Amino acid sequence: DGIAERWTYQDFLKKVLAEKPDLIVIETKTPVVKKHWKIIEELKILAGNGWQLKTVLTGDHVTALPEESMRNSQVDYVLTGGDFDLLLLNLCQHITRNEKLLPGIWYRENSKVKDTGKFQLSHDLNNLPFIDRDLAKWQLYAYDNGNYKRTPGTYTMAGRDCWWARFTFCSWTTIFPKFRTRTPENLLDEIGILIEKYKVREIMDDTGTFPAGGWLEKFCQGMISRGYHKKINFNCNMRFGVLNQKQYDLMGKAGFRFILYGLESANQKTLDRLNKGTKVGEIARDCQM
Repeated sequence: DGIAERWTYQDFLKKVLAEKPDLIVIETKTPVVKKHWKIIEELKILAGNGWQLKTVLTGDHVTALPEESMRNSQVDYVLTGGDFDLLLLNLCQHITRNEKLLPGIWYRENSKVKDTGKFQLSHDLNNLPFIDRDLAKWQLYAYDNGNYKRTPGTYTMAGRDCWWARFTFCSWTTIFPKFRTRTPENLLDEIGILIEKYKVREIMDDTGTFPAGGWLEKFCQGMISRGYHKKINFNCNMRFGVLNQKQYDLMGKAGFRFILYGLESANQKTLDRLNKGTKVGEIARDCQM
């Protein structure tokens, strides 16, 4: 991650020249998509004719408007839908092994823009390998982070992405319209590795809204029975009006330190316009609990 490593743009270009990768993937957002089109153009010039560099764009902006980037830039592929890791693996296997492209990928064929159809969120997240933290240089994010009271800290993601998924202001409800989770046991196994191998002291799970109900209770019980609650603090995102006092108490026993709520407004009319599904009274009640 060039930003986390404090690279200049020239540093980035030097790294690209030194590595000469076959594929460069950029996650883009609306405010910077035109800048990324320009970067792709410059990368193509840098590569010249002898180096067959392929470029890929992913993210919520190109999920909403995939054809825009295909028409306005030299990008070779656009991955839509949210399961960018799995689509990227499929794309690499397509390039190297001629594997059939999954739905959700835009590409070029004889100068024509084509796509493989609507993305599908049917992958089983429990089949994903755990993140290679060393490869991802996790230390760059382990200390200078406002979500952690104890360091080093790191992130997990139990689900994709928010089980409410009806907010009118959130683009992720478009790219993750179907909520899926890993099992509590799968997440607990990853936490065990983070504790033993990486000596992590705090974890922030960045699922848009952490699973609730029986899933949450099973996870908390697993944290306690495995003794993880004595070794780390755990944090998560949550919605108002979902948990009762017994569940909050169980989370406290299980090592939860910090719960991050989306408090966009304390005005009921505004909350209704945002389709939050939350009552103002629930905000105060949950904070008290």
